[in-house]
Amino acid sequence: MNIHEQFEKYDTNKDGFIQPEELKKGLGLEEDEVTKIFEEFDKNKDGKLDFYEFKYMMLKREFDLFDSNNNNKLELNEIMEGYSLDEEAAKKVIAKYDENKDGSLQFHEFKHWKHDVFLQNEFNHYDTNNDGFLQPDELKTGYKLEEDAVTKIFKEFDSNSDGKLDFNEFYKWKITEDFRKLDKNNDGKLDLEEIKTGFRCDEECAKKFIAKHDKNNDNSIDLNEWYGVWKI
Repeated sequence: MNIHEQFEKYDTNKDGFIQPEELKKGLGLEEDEVTKIFEEFDKNKDGKLDFYEFKYMMLKREFDLFDSNNNNKLELNEIMEGYSLDEEAAKKVIAKYDENKDGSLQFHEFKHWKHDVFLQNEFNHYDTNNDGFLQPDELKTGYKLEEDAVTKIFKEFDSNSDGKLDFNEFYKWKITEDFRKLDKNNDGKLDLEEIKTGFRCDEECAKKFIAKHDKNNDNSIDLNEWYGVWKI
């Protein structure tokens, strides 16, 4: 079950949010556990979890579960045991996502890995004929899109104009869509407030993100810099 399916399963009243009672029942938690989760992950303090707050919460619970020595990072053996990977496969994960090259995954590195896994699973789910591509009809049906919306997506992201999206083209589309959702004023860049809101993080966290990825030093993240975050 992917993260979207989990969210939909627990959102029993279908209002687009996870209420405390829904989380309690869905995960089989005690009242005090639910209270702690909402204190930590309900960033806007509205008494419910939207999809992004829920996703962050589930990732953090997963990370903490497999961090068996509680040192705030996943080491080789923890990744192997937690995800039933052999040593070679686990080393490949670390090699790809270990940004600071310490031989393990810190939580932000783990999130990047899991984000890519989510997108690969999503791609596979909607590739109904299992040919390794998303056809226009698969995109239309899977995402419940209108014909003109599908046409626009293919015009922008079908880079080789072969009438289908391979995973890299799909990945770029999804990353671009994430950027545009975060860009609330539609000015083509993410400022401090948009990053704080979109990432559910405080000002210090948002400033660090900008400092790391802002290549042209304009105190914001444009689309090309955003692609750099995701190594596109």
